[in-house]
Amino acid sequence: MTRIVVLQQLAVIWLMVVSELVFLAMNLEETIKVYRDFLKSKGLLYTQPRELILKEAISAVGHFSADELTSQMHKNGMNISRATIYRTLASMREAGILNSVDFGHGHIHYEPKKTKKYHEHITCKKCGAICEIQIENLAKVINAAAAKAKFKHIEYAIRVSGMCKKCL
Repeated sequence: MTRIVVLQQLAVIWLMVVSELVFLAMNLEETIKVYRDFLKSKGLLYTQPRELILKEAISAVGHFSADELTSQMHKNGMNISRATIYRTLASMREAGILNSVDFGHGHIHYEPKKTKKYHEHITCKKCGAICEIQIENLAKVINAAAAKAKFKHIEYAIRVSGMCKKCL
């Protein structure tokens, strides 16, 4: 591979990283506004601990539990109580900023709502590996079933488990 090709590939990767950072910054401003408005509607204040938790949670890559977020924040020098983190994550879920998922591990996992696409998760029963999957038209089918039952579909949760390739 020539030096020019390598430099071109590095430039493409750099542009992807910069565009993701710009997206996160724009998304952060919008998310902060949504959360501030939500808290205000509940008669609650937008505090510094809530902001720190919000920033950590929405910048997370993949799924995380409240305990994992607590550990991460403590490692980064943010000494916020476990109870505050649990309550804040619950309120962020209620505000529509986070999705919550129960993988059957005895605790809730969260993920930022960075995309409007529906997706499900399949969990390995042996090692606990988690993979995101998309099931075509699932949301349409659920909406149609809800409408038939005279319900307005708001959210759904489907738990899929099996054995991953490594555990077979």
